[in-house]
Amino acid sequence: MIKNDNTILLDHKARKKDLKWNKLVDDYVNYVKEYVLNYKKALKGNSISLSKYPYMRAKSEALGLKLDKAQEKELLTKEQIKKILKIKMKIVNSCCE
Repeated sequence: MIKNDNTILLDHKARKKDLKWNKLVDDYVNYVKEYVLNYKKALKGNSISLSKYPYMRAKSEALGLKLDKAQEKELLTKEQIKKILKIKMKIVNSCCE
């Protein structure tokens, strides 16, 4: 099957969008890991983590909301959605420990 220039351009744009969302999902994963770490340390009274905790929480929530909107608009792949759900479960589990 021969692809014309428009098809190639559309494929490139789709891959570029996937990369953008992959980066955002990875950023979310990293922020949540840092958030959970600071949350646990803050509970133990660590002053540095107490100061970082609000920022990390706000940033992870903002990324989470952006990803939720992307999911509602069906912009994410199944793999990206699975990764997001896995990290959300990590938040729930760490807060219940």
